[in-house]
Amino acid sequence: MPKALTDSVVKTLKPERGAISWREVTDGGCRGLRIRLSPTGEKVWAIKVTVGGRRVRHTLGAYPEVALTQARKRAADFIAAARDGMSPAEVSSRKRAATLTLATAHADYIEAMRGGLRASTIALKEGLFGDHIEPTMGYRLIRSIRRADIMEVISSVVTKGFAVQANRVFSELLALLRWLESKGYLDGVPSIRKKDLRSVGAAKEQARRQTLTDAELGEAWVEAAALGDLSGDYLRLLILVGQRRDEVRLMRAENIDFDNALWTISGKLYKTGIDHSVPLSNAAMEIVRRRCGNRREGYIFAGHLLDKPFNGAASALRRLQKAMLGRSAFTLHDLRRTCRTGLSRLGTDEQTAELVIGHIPQGISAVYDLHDRLAERRAALDLWAEHVARVAMQVADRESAK
Repeated sequence: MPKALTDSVVKTLKPERGAISWREVTDGGCRGLRIRLSPTGEKVWAIKVTVGGRRVRHTLGAYPEVALTQARKRAADFIAAARDGMSPAEVSSRKRAATLTLATAHADYIEAMRGGLRASTIALKEGLFGDHIEPTMGYRLIRSIRRADIMEVISSVVTKGFAVQANRVFSELLALLRWLESKGYLDGVPSIRKKDLRSVGAAKEQARRQTLTDAELGEAWVEAAALGDLSGDYLRLLILVGQRRDEVRLMRAENIDFDNALWTISGKLYKTGIDHSVPLSNAAMEIVRRRCGNRREGYIFAGHLLDKPFNGAASALRRLQKAMLGRSAFTLHDLRRTCRTGLSRLGTDEQTAELVIGHIPQGISAVYDLHDRLAERRAALDLWAEHVARVAMQVADRESAK
């Protein structure tokens, strides 16, 4: 039987000369406890216990941060839990869950998701949590969260006027709780059905079909100019290029081919995961050049700091709608839909129009038709820019005639 370790013995333990693998020294004073030595001299406590007929090992901490007496105490807790069928990992999860707040848990969740999700998806998750979940229950311990708490969050989102977004907040909160359950921090997730959300006012999501009329489009273009250079240029470029709000908001000078008037969106940021090229009309390039000046790096829509992107998209939309006297309750994504619909109205063929907004071809075309139609897309967006200028001129003429 191995001898019981002492503080002095642990302190003087060293790896064997020429060692290339970890060495274990068993503590005779505590069953299952051992200290592991790396070839470079690091010392780590570990426990081996049998749970459900299976032998498992669990790390208890590094020496000297965890002293011998502390290691024995932790080991004794794990041994006692193993008799009840609980693994050391499960015991550690339960201990952490006892003091883990939802805000801290969400930070861990986001960090775990970073490798497998696009930056835009991570930003969306952080935004939903920071805007709607954290203010209501971020400080709460995860073990104390109940069904009523989740319903309170959804109700608060509806009260703010975001009846549709309440569904996405609910999905994000449940994704977090299910992740916590998978990590052993929760024993279960409260059961809530979609129809329960309706009882607190969450709206049923339906595919939007709204587009702006030519009169509304022209008015949006004209009124955007009065919102200030940054907000106005952002809204006008959204109208011209037909891309998603964050793709335009995070647009960088490094991704613009100024000589060929071509913007390339990296697949790391794009929804399809594939690089997407957007030909820029003269009107679009005018905005880009005005915003960049002589610089060829940094965000196109940057504030005072070039490394910080424009963060006022929602505010810009509200101000635009107010300037239009609320005649059209459109969203920023409706501008993208308006562009796509307008291309069809102007005679652009379906394949080209779909490629303009970055939709991947489906069916047999995706396999055999690999033509990028870049010239056709440029012609389509040039035609669209001419149309926008035309309807904006009509609005300006009507205003001057009053």
